Amino acid sequence: MSAGSLCTICSFVFTRGILPTRSVPLPRVRSASMDILVVCPDSYDRWAFERVAEHRFHFVDAGISHWEASPEFDPIAYIDRCRAVMAEHHVGAVVSTHDLGDLIAAVLAQEAGLPGPSPEAVFLCLHKLYGRRAEADPIGCQPLLLDEPLPAITYPAYLKPPWLKLGLLGFKVTSDDEARAAMELARAELPAWTRQYYRLFERAIDLAKYPLATTDMMLVEEFIEGRQVTVEGWSLGGEIQIWAMTDTNTFAGTRVIDNFSTPSCVDAETATALRAKTIETIRAFGFDGGFFNIEFWLTENGVRLTEVNGRSAACFGGIYELGLGADILAAVADVATGSSPRTLPKSAGLVAGQFNVITFADDLAGNLLDYEAAAAMPEFSVFRRADERVRPVSEFGVVLGQIEIAGQSYDAIHERAEEMRRRLMK
Repeated sequence: MSAGSLCTICSFVFTRGILPTRSVPLPRVRSASMDILVVCPDSYDRWAFERVAEHRFHFVDAGISHWEASPEFDPIAYIDRCRAVMAEHHVGAVVSTHDLGDLIAAVLAQEAGLPGPSPEAVFLCLHKLYGRRAEADPIGCQPLLLDEPLPAITYPAYLKPPWLKLGLLGFKVTSDDEARAAMELARAELPAWTRQYYRLFERAIDLAKYPLATTDMMLVEEFIEGRQVTVEGWSLGGEIQIWAMTDTNTFAGTRVIDNFSTPSCVDAETATALRAKTIETIRAFGFDGGFFNIEFWLTENGVRLTEVNGRSAACFGGIYELGLGADILAAVADVATGSSPRTLPKSAGLVAGQFNVITFADDLAGNLLDYEAAAAMPEFSVFRRADERVRPVSEFGVVLGQIEIAGQSYDAIHERAEEMRRRLMK
């Protein structure tokens, strides 16, 4: 699974990174206090934005789950509700920390003449087929329509939806049998998700230009092995700035994500290459007026792009604060108003990590996680209710919660997280 896919896992996860040297001066324009609409908020959004003192935030609940499909959700009716709130409170900016909300926010901002990236640019970040086609040097990627026979595939390959979070329905496949099994699961699960998006796509983009946008499909991509690094930044007035870089660390011998850590341990040469590739990609997508995060593989053949997200990695908020002393959502709010962030990240001399507590079982969460132990750990955030049944629908399992800690070294915090995970799992 990509780092951002798992990061999206909830909006209550957090991570940090290093700051490459900027090649252009950073504007020091101070953002005025403003009324800001938060689209598709969850509990973490409410808590985190309400801590930001400089602006006034208005939340319009969408009634959707970030864990399961909400096929009854009507994005057009939701846009109408948001528009009414914007008029009532004289909203001057719109923000989102979730994939679906990003495009809704872009549509609302464009309609109202407010700052923010265009709906088309956000769509390119969201729809991975058309995003690949916008890249300067994409990896191999082809659509597999759900109602068509399996074509010839070069294995190993990675099969995934054109959008979705949490690594849902994403699988490494090594044979036709594995690919058919993954497609069968997609036929059963994917349509419930796509119903949330298609009416929104019809509203947001030119379907003549992107004719497959409302077609049920999976994508088969060239399989890439390599360390992953997430680069987060923002683009404002054509100037692209880097906020942080964060490492994705997997469990030994697997592709399952153990943790995210910051600052990144990449060397200066790699950081420079990542920054250059980030700028090239954001310009190719025409993305301007907001935060973004891009996930990269570090391979023997150089930096290769995993995916682009047209939003901040708000899920890294906790470790940004632990490791870099900066509030990412305050920065998101400032940039949404058309101004540079008031506070920028800087090294605190610590390593911060966000460690996953994962299961591959199909069971009630209460049978897997010790909720009494969890309540005694302020560093641990629970993602699932004890009475909620969990089941893996990807090769990455189910994340029951995350531990966020900082220390003097990566080895030190990893050892501490391992001990905490032993206490948390039954």
